[in-house]
Amino acid sequence: MIRSVKNILAAAGSVALLAGGMALAGAGSAGAATLPSCAAGFHCQDNSAGLAGYYGADDNHTHFRYVTTEVTATPQLVHLNGDTLARTGQVGVELCDPNSGFAAQLSLGFVNGAYQARYRVGFFLQNAPDQCVQNGFTNFNFQSGTPLALNGISTGDQLTLAVYYTPSGRHFHQISFGICDVTADVCRQAYNTSPVAVQFFEFGIGAMANNQRLTAPANNPLETFGSSQVTCYSCKGPVPISSVAPVNATNTGGLFETQFVNSSTQVTMSPNDSLSGSSFEIWNGSTSA
Repeated sequence: MIRSVKNILAAAGSVALLAGGMALAGAGSAGAATLPSCAAGFHCQDNSAGLAGYYGADDNHTHFRYVTTEVTATPQLVHLNGDTLARTGQVGVELCDPNSGFAAQLSLGFVNGAYQARYRVGFFLQNAPDQCVQNGFTNFNFQSGTPLALNGISTGDQLTLAVYYTPSGRHFHQISFGICDVTADVCRQAYNTSPVAVQFFEFGIGAMANNQRLTAPANNPLETFGSSQVTCYSCKGPVPISSVAPVNATNTGGLFETQFVNSSTQVTMSPNDSLSGSSFEIWNGSTSA
């Protein structure tokens, strides 16, 4: 069952880089997928929760175990959403179970005067509008950390973010968060071991700015996302997100585009149908504060 908008926000980590050697072919789908388009009204979801990007919605079949992307510590992140501390402005990736509210997220943001890469894993609050999506980070049963805290991130640094889940084997139920500052040539990885088996039916890659302080239209460059890939249980290796398609006869799930809209349904942050292969961009409106 397709949930609303996936918390396309956050979650890419150290994992990806270090685990990116495996090759998958077809994230739950054989053949190229028809790309989502908000301009055409195909596989597009508007939301007021501050999310913009692309996400793989639950198709009742595909399990994801790896998601990665490449981003840059842009100056635009510093004042994203008109917040001088930008506590709510972040870009990144996640794996998620929309049925239980369990999510593994990793993101890059500008917090308390510095760029920080943060990961979080755990359950969203119960009775949320959508437990895995349309909500910022919570402090409910979440464990978190900042893998590059001791190294620092500078404006213009290129980073690779990734989250990898090991469903079986020696590290049973292990979730890995990997992040590499390619510019500084530094990689760090963090691990979390879930006490129970988890199912990641969805993934998300994009940006989040929870408080609506952006004006329309979304025409200011915010971030470029490169090498955006996922891996599913039956995949032979990582595949670009543009190849994600539902594996069922009803066309349920698959790749969606989501954009942030205000109370007047005006778009204030969006990829603007920019996905090509494994890359896309996100634009935002001017800040009102």
